[in-house]
Amino acid sequence: MIKALVTGGNGFLGHYIVRHLLKRRIETVSFDERKMTDSEYEGISSSSDLTCIQGDILDRKALRDAMDGCSLVFHTAAIADIDETRKIPTRTMEVNVLGTAMCLEAAHQCDVRRFLYASSVYTGGNWGSFYRVSKTAGELLVKAYEEEFGLEYSILKYGSLYGREANHWNFIYGICKSLLMDGEYTYTNSPDSMREYIHIDDAARETVSISLAQEYINKSVLITGHQRLKIKELFDTLEEILGKKIKIHYNTSIPPRHYIRTPYSFERDVPVRVNLSQYIDISEGILDCLNEVQNEIDETSR
Repeated sequence: MIKALVTGGNGFLGHYIVRHLLKRRIETVSFDERKMTDSEYEGISSSSDLTCIQGDILDRKALRDAMDGCSLVFHTAAIADIDETRKIPTRTMEVNVLGTAMCLEAAHQCDVRRFLYASSVYTGGNWGSFYRVSKTAGELLVKAYEEEFGLEYSILKYGSLYGREANHWNFIYGICKSLLMDGEYTYTNSPDSMREYIHIDDAARETVSISLAQEYINKSVLITGHQRLKIKELFDTLEEILGKKIKIHYNTSIPPRHYIRTPYSFERDVPVRVNLSQYIDISEGILDCLNEVQNEIDETSR
C-alpha cells in the first residue's frame, strides 16, 4: 500500500500534487507551516485518505512523525520567489537547503522508498540568484543521500508554472492582476525573453505519474510546457483575450536575474524531458487565471 507525504502541501505546487494523489486514492499526508483543513478536497477523497499536519520542515521530530509509514515524499516546501530570495539570502539557505537536508534525514530514518525533490530549470544555468544556488545545493544533497544511504530519488526540474490559486508573486498571476486593475504592466527584462509555460495541474499530474514509474528512479526530469512563447507574444495573447489595449513597459536598466532564451549552461547531468500526453492550452489557462483574479478583485471591492 502506498502512502505519501507532501511538504508544502498547502502551497501552489504542493496543493495540486495532493489533489492528484487523492484522485489516485493514495493515502496522503499534507505537511505545511500554515494551518490546513481537508474540506477543500471534498469529493475527491474519503476522510481516511488525507491527513493535514501543521508543522515546520526545520522541526526534526515533526517531520519524522509525519513521515512515519510513508513510502513516497514529495518535497515542495521552499522560498521560491527569486526577488524575495535576493532580500533574504540566509533565510533562503536555511529553508531551502537546511530544510531539504532535514527532510532527507527524516526520509532516511523512516525508510522512505523514494524522495521526489521539487527543483527548477534554473539549476541548469547561471540565472536565478540565491534561489538557483539553494536549489542546486538541494539537488546535490538528494544525490548524496542516494550515494550514502541508497535513498532513491527523482529530481523534478519545473519550468514556468502558472494556474489558479497561484501565489501572488506568480508571474502570470501578477500580470493578470495588474492588467485588470491598471491596464498596464512593467516587465524587467527583454521582450524577446522565451518561456515554456506549463499549467500547474499538468505539472502535478505528471509529478505523481513519475513517482509511480520505475524509469525515473535516480534521474533528473524536466517538466515544462510544449508551448514556447516570447514574452511579447504572451502580452499580445492577453491583449486579445481582454479585448482592449494594454500598456507594457519594458525596463531593461535593472540587471536581470532571469534568463532570456534558455536557463541552461553546459552541464554533464542532462535531465530527461517528459512529453505531456495531454495539456491545458496556454490561452485557456490564461483565461482561467483572469477569471480567478477578476473574482478576487470583485470580492475585495464589496
